[in-house]
Amino acid sequence: MRYIGTNADVAQEELAAVGVQWYAVDSEGTEAEIALIAAFLPEGERQLRGTFDAEPPAAGEEHLAHCAWHTNRVDEVHTFLTGLGRFEFRTPDGLITVLSEPGDVMVNRGAEHRFLPLTSQRLRLRHSGPVEGDFGYIATATVNGPWLPID
Repeated sequence: MRYIGTNADVAQEELAAVGVQWYAVDSEGTEAEIALIAAFLPEGERQLRGTFDAEPPAAGEEHLAHCAWHTNRVDEVHTFLTGLGRFEFRTPDGLITVLSEPGDVMVNRGAEHRFLPLTSQRLRLRHSGPVEGDFGYIATATVNGPWLPID
């Protein structure tokens, strides 16, 4: 992961305050990834919920679904397998932008965010809650402004 527009220490502190943490692992299925999943999801809720292939949105769809500001009712642990994506998180001090890369693991415990795939990106999805449960997507009132370029 790369933190855009701020240094890593500041970004990590601000994100942790809203329930977000980022980690790097060598690859999926490693002891490091398994330990992270176990640390953040209760036993019985750690199973793979699916693999998601995210594509950059078509013109005019940059603010729909996961590209719009939202929260989720569950704790999420996602491993990024391929590609690049952009996350923005709302914190009390402003926005934090993170570029997700292969080998990253994101833990999100309810922070307001939006996600924009920059290339084809594959994610392994895990989250808390019943096996048949979903993310519990909740749209927020934050206005979907433009996605700023990443230098």
